[in-house]
Amino acid sequence: MKPFLSACLIVKNEEEMLRKCLESLRMVVEEIIVVDTGSTDSTKEIAKQFTDKVYDFEWTNDFSEARNFAASKANGEWIVAIDADECVDPDNFKEAINEIKSHQNKFNMYLVEITSFSGTLGENTTVNQMPRIYINDGTICYKRAIHEQLEAAEGELRVSLSSLKVYHYGYLLNVVVKQNKENRNIQIIEKEMNKEDNIAFSYFNYGQELRRLNKQEEALNHFIKAYTCKKSVDEGWVRTCLFYIIECLVMLKRFEEALEIVGDTEELWPLAPDFTFWKGEIYFLQKRYDDAKEIYQNILVNNEIYTDIIYHFDRKTFLPHERLGQIYEIENNEGEAINHYIQALNENSLSVRIATKIVHMLCKYYRPQEVYEFINNQNLIKTNIIRIEIMKCLLHLGYVELATLLADDMEDGKGNLINIIQIKVDMITTMKDAIIIFETEDLLLGIQNGVFDLADLCILYEITKDKRIKDVMRHSNFSHVFEFLFEEPKAIQEIKEEEYLVLLDRACRYNKPDFVEKLISYKHFLKKNSDAKIADVFYTNEYEDIAIDFYQLADEKDITEQGYVNIIEWLIKNNNTEEAYRIAVEAVDKYSKDFRFYKYAIELMEEDREGIMMKGLKMFSNSNWLRKNLILSI
Repeated sequence: MKPFLSACLIVKNEEEMLRKCLESLRMVVEEIIVVDTGSTDSTKEIAKQFTDKVYDFEWTNDFSEARNFAASKANGEWIVAIDADECVDPDNFKEAINEIKSHQNKFNMYLVEITSFSGTLGENTTVNQMPRIYINDGTICYKRAIHEQLEAAEGELRVSLSSLKVYHYGYLLNVVVKQNKENRNIQIIEKEMNKEDNIAFSYFNYGQELRRLNKQEEALNHFIKAYTCKKSVDEGWVRTCLFYIIECLVMLKRFEEALEIVGDTEELWPLAPDFTFWKGEIYFLQKRYDDAKEIYQNILVNNEIYTDIIYHFDRKTFLPHERLGQIYEIENNEGEAINHYIQALNENSLSVRIATKIVHMLCKYYRPQEVYEFINNQNLIKTNIIRIEIMKCLLHLGYVELATLLADDMEDGKGNLINIIQIKVDMITTMKDAIIIFETEDLLLGIQNGVFDLADLCILYEITKDKRIKDVMRHSNFSHVFEFLFEEPKAIQEIKEEEYLVLLDRACRYNKPDFVEKLISYKHFLKKNSDAKIADVFYTNEYEDIAIDFYQLADEKDITEQGYVNIIEWLIKNNNTEEAYRIAVEAVDKYSKDFRFYKYAIELMEEDREGIMMKGLKMFSNSNWLRKNLILSI
């Protein structure tokens, strides 16, 4: 009997991913076709465990040729095209098949929703709709050498959205690194553009590859060309193209242009949170925290209306909660910050970033044992990777007792890692000229696992004067810093300002006053006056009075945006609002695109605020916060 549905895959060196894919398929589809384009690993052997229809195909740098070859071997009434790094939920797939049967050939092609996981643990997700299911009667085939598309060979396409969900794991960090996906496609696209009739889609594809290579300006130009050449705004790729245009403009800090496009896209796709979130993101980057807060809160309040995810699923709930947590943390509203971080973690329990933020904030107000019990009671740590990342962060911040408690719970087989964590604990808690027991291999393993960095080794050497550390440092890119700190004469050596500041920050975090004094005594060896940035480091580490002393030493032109914020906050805390206002007005003139200084000036002065407000509205014409305050002041 002819199968109803055939699954067609093209593969090459997919031994790590293929089994999971085929296991999810074999319970649902009646026929699996696997076309191998030149694997040198065990891909074909794995495929043969699931199907006897495994074929070789000589790779021609044309994905469509390979897809169509696979389709030529399929006997099913319908074909689903799927990749080796994708999986399906069998129950969901059965529902989708029944749905197709119920339509009785009303449609000849179906879009499916593809959720892609990226990052180390799959903690980041994006959503896309692509045509993957099509009738197997010769009227539909793949075209294009890369970013292949299903097109009608004859007749018209009758397209519907399937309920099938496909889960894509090919953008996980370990898979991307292994397969070098960021570089494999660019040459094929360049060749394709010379012969392609649908030039708009080719520009879009080329822009995607440039985007992956972080070539923002070039990517933006190609996305704009793609949008300009589009046949219709309803083409499937167009709204993703607009998402990327906004993203590139934001990366290039062309915020006003981005906001104009956001306004247009909100009208075109009012049920998608992606573009509205961009508005909040731009406000956040401009430090317009009240305006950003309003956007994020509105997304969460109106969450049920956002039924159409264009690209980034996390923009519906997870990221709004995270951003609100960040804003409340900046505003020193710790209760609301933790509340939103916890809600974000409820949405994405694998987020190392959020779990670490929660633990860090709790450490400021609770004893290590209390935080440890909270972590366990709330089941905050879902995997050993999350545990390790949290421990690394805690050690970096100097919270050694809690890091030790978490290390004690490590599963068997992690003895080496526990050992290097203990070495770092000893380094942080021990004063100068102490004996810390370690082997050279411990240092190298610590660097490899991210427990130690080269700044840590400088501090470890300052404590122990152990020659083995010196040997490791001499074979690193940090050797010149080590020589600057520990060898003479100093004037011959050069150290970059950012390297110096990293060391100073670490010495402050680890409470190493002697090493801090040593570093301060060497600051005159830097090529430029760094007092302002040294002050920033001290203020961040809560040595506020020392920071103010360095701000007073600094040249006014060197004071950073954060430096001005720190000075204003210190003056407010010390009830010197008049001077705080003067500094805020000065900062408005110097950093006119930083919204924080307009807000400081407005809130610090009861009278004559309209001038600052009007100046702010010229720079930030769509600020609801400024408009409301202007109305109240009249």
